[in-house]
Amino acid sequence: MGVTVTKTGGGRAEITWDPQTDDPQGHIAKLVETDRLAHVLEAVGGTGFQERGVTEVQALAAAYSTSEAARLLDRRSATQTVELHDQYKVGWKRIAEAVRGDATAQSSIRRKYEQGLRYLGRPDS
Repeated sequence: MGVTVTKTGGGRAEITWDPQTDDPQGHIAKLVETDRLAHVLEAVGGTGFQERGVTEVQALAAAYSTSEAARLLDRRSATQTVELHDQYKVGWKRIAEAVRGDATAQSSIRRKYEQGLRYLGRPDS
């Protein structure tokens, strides 16, 4: 893995990456520079807006950050599914087990694969 997260203790961590190889489109840098990564981590932590005492404007910005990151991750998940199937020759059942934790979820994995093909500009198989 190129991106590293080093736990420095006491609720602290340092994130390092190579902009050329790990973030050629600048998504990580943008998340960090705009505080969107902080919003995403707060959402993952599960604390609600009111518990954190944020204003409506702050809550809307945080919700946008979380949704934008979710869209990026959904797109990447789809293209990874294409990579797993086409490059690594991993079968639908194995991908479903790894990604969904359910080997019977093969049809949803196939839909994710088709979505990934569209993102990559490739015609459906």
